[in-house]
Amino acid sequence: MNMKKVRVKHIIAASLCIFSATSSANIVKVDQVLGQLNPIEQRIEQTIERAQRLPLPVPVPQVSIDELKAQISEPISSLPNVLNINIDSQNTAFVEVELENGFRAIERQWLLMANSQQLNTLQQQNVTIVSVQNYNALNMSLVRFNVPQGVNSKSELLKALNLDESAILDRNHIYQAQTGEPTAKVTPNNSIAPYCTQSVKIGMIDSAINTKHSAFEGTNITTQSFLPQGLSSPNLHGTAIAGLITGKGAKLSPLLGSAKLYSAEVFYRQSEYAQGATLFAIVEALNWLVSNKIPVINMSLTGPNNAVLEASITAAIKQNVLIVAAAGNQGPASQPLYPGAYKSVIAVSAIDSQNQIYRWSNKGDYIDFTAFGVNVVTSQGNGKFGRESGTSMAAPHVSAALSCLLLKHGNNKTKALNELTSLAVDLGEQGKDTTFGYGAIYPPKSAL
Repeated sequence: MNMKKVRVKHIIAASLCIFSATSSANIVKVDQVLGQLNPIEQRIEQTIERAQRLPLPVPVPQVSIDELKAQISEPISSLPNVLNINIDSQNTAFVEVELENGFRAIERQWLLMANSQQLNTLQQQNVTIVSVQNYNALNMSLVRFNVPQGVNSKSELLKALNLDESAILDRNHIYQAQTGEPTAKVTPNNSIAPYCTQSVKIGMIDSAINTKHSAFEGTNITTQSFLPQGLSSPNLHGTAIAGLITGKGAKLSPLLGSAKLYSAEVFYRQSEYAQGATLFAIVEALNWLVSNKIPVINMSLTGPNNAVLEASITAAIKQNVLIVAAAGNQGPASQPLYPGAYKSVIAVSAIDSQNQIYRWSNKGDYIDFTAFGVNVVTSQGNGKFGRESGTSMAAPHVSAALSCLLLKHGNNKTKALNELTSLAVDLGEQGKDTTFGYGAIYPPKSAL
């Protein structure tokens, strides 16, 4: 490598490290940062070389830290292996840890969908039972318990508890909000019609909403927190999702003209850049939304396959609920992410205004639909409007469309899904494919 390349790459890396030093998240090793800078390095070098060929006094363009940040395709910060989630300086709500496969969970905490016999067995073991909850809407009981240090695998825990493989037992995993890349410049979206103008009920499992935002003036939003007492939910992600569904303004048209939005708050702050939700909170949120007879639930979150999550999703769907989930922003080479990857869940990927797939959209045979999700105008937690990108931004389109189609078809899920599939515009290979699913769902020219 020549000296010019060395200087360019290390100047960029040094600038990024200086910027990141003010954040609360841990910084990855410098060699990992350098590995992420090759595309930026090449682009800057090409710009310099072109400029050097021009007659003076044309200056070499200066690249700001913000521009460098925007060009990096992956974050340069990560969460620590062990992270205390604190209520205040004196009290910790729980501790989350990173697992071998890169997912995260509450330290030594497991969940068991237990019948009375299994509960009796569990009470006689060397575990600490944290809670026993009956979820009537889901027709299930869930035991949350902590195991001794050193018990790390499901197989050894099943053996220690004298439970067979059919037991619905798994970790209290952490699921992540699918936050994409924000864009500061805001221009109005093209004027769109809502998917329908009738009053429909719709639910979302997300973070808190800034309900004082001007976009929500006159809207009908019911919120409920499922976080431990004293722990608050950030309002960035939830405000953006709610803004797409029901927000109004000069720069924002709602996907639903008259929605009764039920918002379940499950996300807590992990760092300045990350939000997490425990599986336990997600199950409680599902039970609340099903008990309120919400026909469509939007889940713009992803994480690992989990037996308890799958059972809870299945229980909700048996109550005539449709669940729509973001496919994930981990890229086309990512492993499947859940709940979107469950066959019973409708997984949504994202496209831009040119019908090109969002570069970090997950791919797979579980992708059902795609929708506009790149540089989307929506409301922001700080009371302003901005543009956001990601599969999180695409999922509300499908949730809104299904809410209207269910109303049209008398809550017949099969008819609603069939019509949605017929409305999808095939963008990839003929028929269903691993990038676009059945195709793209667009806002209608007139209400459905």
